[in-house]
Amino acid sequence: MFKNYFTSLWRHISKNKVFTFINISGLAIGMLACILITQFVLHELSYDNFLDKKDRIFRIQQDRYDKGVLSTQWAAGAAGIGPDLKANFSEVKAYTRLTNRAATLSTGDTFFKEEHLYFASEDFFEVFSINLIEGIDSLVLKEPFKMVVSQSLAKKYFGNEDPMGKTLKVNGDLEFEISGVFEDLPVNTHMKIDVLGSFITMEKLSDNQFLTWDWDGFLTYILLEENIDAKAFEAKLPDFVQKQHGEELKQYNSGIEFHLQPVADIHLDSDYIMEFKANGNRQSVYFLSVVALLIMIIAWINYVNLSTAKSIERAREVGVRKVMGGYRSQLIQQFLTESLFLNIIAVLLAAGLAVLLTPWFSGLTSRELGYQLFLQPVFWLALFVLIISGALMSGLYPAFVLSSFRPVEVLKGKFKNTDNGVWLRKGMVITQFIASITLMVGTFTVYKQLDFMQNQDLGVNIEQTLVLNSPSVTDSTYKQKYQVFKQNIGALADVISVTASTSVPGSQPGWNAGGIRRLSQGEDEQNQYRVIMSDGAFFENFGLEMVTGREFSDDVVNEHQNVLLNESASRLMGFATPEEAIDDRIFFWGDTFKIVGVLKDYHQESLKKSYDAMIFRYNDAPNGFYSVKVNAQNIDGLMTQVEAEWKEVFPGNPFEYFFLDEHFNSQYKADQQFGTIFSIFSILAIFIASLGLFGLSSLTAIQRTKEIGIRKVLGASLPGLLRLITKEFLILIGIAIILSIPLAAWVMNSWLQDFATKIPLSWWIFAIPCVTVAVITILTVSIHTLKVALINPVKSLAYE
Repeated sequence: MFKNYFTSLWRHISKNKVFTFINISGLAIGMLACILITQFVLHELSYDNFLDKKDRIFRIQQDRYDKGVLSTQWAAGAAGIGPDLKANFSEVKAYTRLTNRAATLSTGDTFFKEEHLYFASEDFFEVFSINLIEGIDSLVLKEPFKMVVSQSLAKKYFGNEDPMGKTLKVNGDLEFEISGVFEDLPVNTHMKIDVLGSFITMEKLSDNQFLTWDWDGFLTYILLEENIDAKAFEAKLPDFVQKQHGEELKQYNSGIEFHLQPVADIHLDSDYIMEFKANGNRQSVYFLSVVALLIMIIAWINYVNLSTAKSIERAREVGVRKVMGGYRSQLIQQFLTESLFLNIIAVLLAAGLAVLLTPWFSGLTSRELGYQLFLQPVFWLALFVLIISGALMSGLYPAFVLSSFRPVEVLKGKFKNTDNGVWLRKGMVITQFIASITLMVGTFTVYKQLDFMQNQDLGVNIEQTLVLNSPSVTDSTYKQKYQVFKQNIGALADVISVTASTSVPGSQPGWNAGGIRRLSQGEDEQNQYRVIMSDGAFFENFGLEMVTGREFSDDVVNEHQNVLLNESASRLMGFATPEEAIDDRIFFWGDTFKIVGVLKDYHQESLKKSYDAMIFRYNDAPNGFYSVKVNAQNIDGLMTQVEAEWKEVFPGNPFEYFFLDEHFNSQYKADQQFGTIFSIFSILAIFIASLGLFGLSSLTAIQRTKEIGIRKVLGASLPGLLRLITKEFLILIGIAIILSIPLAAWVMNSWLQDFATKIPLSWWIFAIPCVTVAVITILTVSIHTLKVALINPVKSLAYE
């Protein structure tokens, strides 16, 4: 029986090579897109799933309020939170605190700047199930001046030697003994750690100030006891905060809320101050998942449409089989077998192409996707499910349609499609049009928003700016050395200006200070501000515009007692106009400062974020970044000169630099990747839909050959015949446009909610996709109609 099925299938394929190619290629491309996107989605959803106790590990996320209004949201909090939670709640089994202290590590003549050096409390390895290759997890961070390093970092400093017991110097000063080596963290974790120093070291060096709630900047993770309801525990935290610091918060009209972040949700749901690194975006993952689903639906719709439209040509075959005693169940089985066979071919093609394209897709997404997915049984189980579901979804309806033909009518040539079948096919075509228009609107919106962000006036000049990471190995002569370096670099022919600051555009200001108010205000008027320390050249170097007052000057005595505000800070302090702020005084952590200028707001960070209220304080040699405005004519020669000067003035410090425009635009990297991925797969979806339209319009024209011949004999003109055939498709496009525009508008407005500054959804964003789909449809249908219309009517009327 099955041999007969495959014989019939082979004859059908041989007779209909073009339509078989369209069916298989459409399914294969759809499944390929689905596999690639699934790889990305599963990778994004896998973050921190390697942790054995992930369901019990939570990060304490902090919301800060001023006067009842949410002011800042932190991934970090005060150092004292962890110990207090452990002491007050039996639900907390263990906690660990981490704080980043990027530093230069050295041994002998080998030194590197390590950005991912964290100090962690001793229970780190109890909270996180990270494998220690050497050392005992409960002891490696127990004593001061102990350090645990990753396997790759140990190799970088010590080669193949055993690092245990060896020492590394931090910033050329403090010496730490290596007490353990841990496996490199996998790529699918929200953490980025290469070195762990013992937290007790910081406590010893700072008189235990790290036990208080006075200083934010510490990531706190807790491990709950088994069978604890996390939501119920979180509900206890407001009372805990009030008990600990309620009076103090009330005095300053401030508020703190703590939330428990499940560790496995951080990567996709967290974008707060002091994250380990830039996280992913759950919305983007969901959008791409929908795109994958739409592509598969379009591919399956193509198959169903082409198969049912082709059913007339197989009607006689079905009639003969029924007359010869074939049961309907056998006919359904035959056509499902054919569908299954085509789906198997498509899946094998898709899987093969996915293996070949995975390295390219990994580069496109900046993810190390690898081939692990193809080695997992669940992947092959998913492919099996895809084959079966594909065979059922794309073959079940055609099978029932074909097997329902009445043999007497079929053999007399009186068969015609049922109204239900025609409307179902039209409904599926409308669905394809809706998906195509929505995806095109999405593509235009994403690229327009990205272009808008990258070309919008930032209010700050980031072009032609070389930024050097300031030295971390310093001594009491640092200020003098900086002045020498600044003078020598400034004298180079291709250098326009040099400035130093604690932050540069494109980065979060590292200092978020609370308790700041005008001297004339009460303590309940205090607010939080982002603070940047800079020298006098900062504002001219970056082309910042003064609204009123003056910039800092390196020549003014006691300039360190003066501050500048941006417009947002001026408003937050309650000044009616920027001019009103000049010469007023502010209270800032036990000292007073005079306001000497107000800057126009500029974008310190990406346009996804609103303007921060910022205060600028003067420092003649702040440690953070040196920004060098350069003439780009001879950048390679200039870099050689700058590096030579660096090594002369700051020996023992790595020479690290970046270009500010690239650094600023790197904030949009994830959005650019999303835009590229979204666009590529949207184009694939539209291509698959076009393949289906090509096949369906061809079948429609062929099936109406006799009708077209009769109309020609009766005097119908060629334009009239074109209108006749295209009218049906244009009606379907019209319905699709009416349904797709509100859908696309809702979807893209949801996506744009992530951006503080965003584009309006202009009419052309919707018009171009609608017109494009209409034009492609008209051209495709017209080509096939013309082919049939140009046939001699005598041949047309003889057409079977």
